Amino acid sequence: MSLTDLDQIASGLAPDDDGYAAAHRAWNLSARHRPALVVMAENAEDVQRAVRYARSADLGVGVMATGHGTGTPCDGGVLVNTSRMRDVQVNPAARVARVAAGAIWADVVTAAAAHGLAGLPGSSTTVGVVGYTLGGGFGWLGRRYGLAAHSVIRAEVVTADGELRSASAYENPDLFWGLLGGTGNFGIVTALEFALHPVTTVYAGNLYFPLERARDVAEFYANWSRDAPSELTSALTFRRFPPVPTVPEPLRGRSFVAVRGCWCGDLEAGRVLVDQARETLGPAELDTFAPMPAARLAAVSMDPVDPLPVRNRTELIRDLTPGTIDALVDLAGPDSRSPLVMLEARQLGGALVGPPDALSPMAHTTARFSLNAIGMTATPEQDSAVRAQLEKVARRLQPYATGETYLNFLDLDGATPDRIRAAYSAADWQRLLALKEHYDPTNVFRFNRNLAASIPTHRK
Repeated sequence: MSLTDLDQIASGLAPDDDGYAAAHRAWNLSARHRPALVVMAENAEDVQRAVRYARSADLGVGVMATGHGTGTPCDGGVLVNTSRMRDVQVNPAARVARVAAGAIWADVVTAAAAHGLAGLPGSSTTVGVVGYTLGGGFGWLGRRYGLAAHSVIRAEVVTADGELRSASAYENPDLFWGLLGGTGNFGIVTALEFALHPVTTVYAGNLYFPLERARDVAEFYANWSRDAPSELTSALTFRRFPPVPTVPEPLRGRSFVAVRGCWCGDLEAGRVLVDQARETLGPAELDTFAPMPAARLAAVSMDPVDPLPVRNRTELIRDLTPGTIDALVDLAGPDSRSPLVMLEARQLGGALVGPPDALSPMAHTTARFSLNAIGMTATPEQDSAVRAQLEKVARRLQPYATGETYLNFLDLDGATPDRIRAAYSAADWQRLLALKEHYDPTNVFRFNRNLAASIPTHRK
């Protein structure tokens, strides 16, 4: 395939072109795209041309900004890379941000903080805003302000017919509803507008304890978090830090159990709540809880910045019962020999529930925690060990899981049709399938956490 055959596509890269490999390389190096064409889009018109070409050539379309989360790699299709579309505009009077398709959260955090405002990023600010938000978007301000999708006001989206449409509560409201939780199934969002929140300083950090204390820390956290107000978003985390210079020296090459979180409210009230943990558990080996700018919240999770090969498993957990705690200690405690770099249970509830009609498992789940297990797979031996441990996570936690899923944590071979279906209520699922058939009846947008894989063949 040569660009002379594709002169209608701006910035197109075929497999033999210089720059092709870099253009489809995802942040998660375990996601290996092999597209027939990569389009380095610079504006909405480029996206429209790419979608129209793909339809005419009977090719599927995928989209990537940063590639942190990949539902289905783009093999043999057209991959639209939006990383050049980084424009961010903040209206401080209206408390609204407008971002282009490839903006990352660091772009928004910096622009919003200049006006005493904050968006709702996740644990890493190098993640793309649009893809994260279309899957829900769950971060350290979540129990106070909800999922990032709950703050969206308007989207501009190129649908499967190549048309650019506006979607909001007042314009194409059905499409708007489906976008905010349907990931990339209905089109490529070229611009997103969402509310910002008046947050400048939070009380946040970690209490790191030796892994040998896994059980008593977990038992304390289960009780401490149960009645915590929605100003607190917290997690119980088992973390193994690699021996690399980018990790602070007290943590480097060691394993810990941690109580981590962010209090978004009166700072003194947050300190008092964390002091309860300090007094009950005794001095932590490392205590990083302190007032901090909301713009520095990525320091709580300390997610890696450089690309890595990773695999993960996610579950929604009913509660941290004694049986659940036994399972977590077995999976990640001092005798586990776990190859995972992280096993984390994040507390749900509060504003994460969102409106009753929100397209999110948080709106109808009985789960009190979202669990995410992650392992690095740089070598075949690591990959084999991590896969085995993730399977063990699934088996061991099955009695305590609701069976539902959260889409943003479903990647690669974990994004099966059954797991995707488990992210939605029965009523929402039927409504989504109807929207998919209306806006994308031939499943042009198929390289994602795809809905059409579960539509009976005679209806495709």
